[in-house]
Amino acid sequence: MSRITWSDYVVGLPGPHGPSCCIIRHNTFVPINISASPTEDAADIRLRRHMLCTAIGVAALANVLIPALLFSVTQFFGPTDPRYRALVAGVVVTEYAIAFLLILLHANVGFAAGYTAATAAAVTVGSAVLAYVTLGPARWSSSGLFGEVLVAGGFTFAVLSNSAFLVASIRYGRAIHPRLHLGGFSLGIAAYVALIIVYMHFFR
Repeated sequence: MSRITWSDYVVGLPGPHGPSCCIIRHNTFVPINISASPTEDAADIRLRRHMLCTAIGVAALANVLIPALLFSVTQFFGPTDPRYRALVAGVVVTEYAIAFLLILLHANVGFAAGYTAATAAAVTVGSAVLAYVTLGPARWSSSGLFGEVLVAGGFTFAVLSNSAFLVASIRYGRAIHPRLHLGGFSLGIAAYVALIIVYMHFFR
């Protein structure tokens, strides 16, 4: 706290015609930490939104390569029908497209952030489990080295891109709301479960 001195005030003394002036404080305190938080927050949200959209696009590309390309490696997946692979790839693209469109159409709504975070968490866990189930019991040999490297690299790319998608979705959700929207988060989990049910129904 600043110290008040006599020079901070001008006190009028009585004169022939009465008091000449009143007490005037000539020091005015102006806040020095004027924040441009609305502008900074808007710029931060735009940046995180851009990063999230980029992460969704990269993750979608990485994960659609699994049914489109990796399923052709018979050493790990056996013989697969091209129509089956195309259908799985369509389901994967749809899953990421829903989250991408929600972010574009409802850029500052916690619902979209919660839905996207739930989708990111689900696909991250799903890709990691699929990689473990596929690569764990596989028999590695030098004769199929190209296929092994292709599948291992593809799954690594998918898991890492999904993890980046998850981190970006959480950062975006924290930027627009202190806590993720519970309804959107729950709906994201429900939508992912519904997609799994549809997947199991069509591909059993």
